[in-house]
Amino acid sequence: MRKDKTPLPPRERALGLLSRREHSARELQRKLRQKGVAVDEASAVVGEMGERNYQSDTRFAESLVRRRALDGYGPLRIRAELASHGIVREAASAAITAAEVDWATIARRVFAAKYRDSDAADHKERMKRAAWLAARGFDGAIVRAVTRAEVDD
Repeated sequence: MRKDKTPLPPRERALGLLSRREHSARELQRKLRQKGVAVDEASAVVGEMGERNYQSDTRFAESLVRRRALDGYGPLRIRAELASHGIVREAASAAITAAEVDWATIARRVFAAKYRDSDAADHKERMKRAAWLAARGFDGAIVRAVTRAEVDD
């Protein structure tokens, strides 16, 4: 809304959203629809944003992978989030690969931060910790490596 309380035209609204951060085409269309923009008009605006290279699902995917990796999430969780934003599996895999992230290092870092002051004395606690890592999106090999390293320390 502007100072005079008239709603922004859909194109200006889309540009405003994209100026703050990358959005997937699906997300941008959903946000426009939530503000009362008709389906066909929202589709046209999103298409225009893509044609002008203001909106790119590839850039969105790469940005989301970087943000979530920095937040300590694994590739499985990130891939699922990308899918929820309408990013196809191949594009999600390409973005995750392009990020060149050492997922094991991230898993060790978030694991150490969460459990820095306590040891997993029993099997039940080790399983709980492994489940926590898995829920953050790390695959079984990384979860086993990180939780076994804790036992070996």
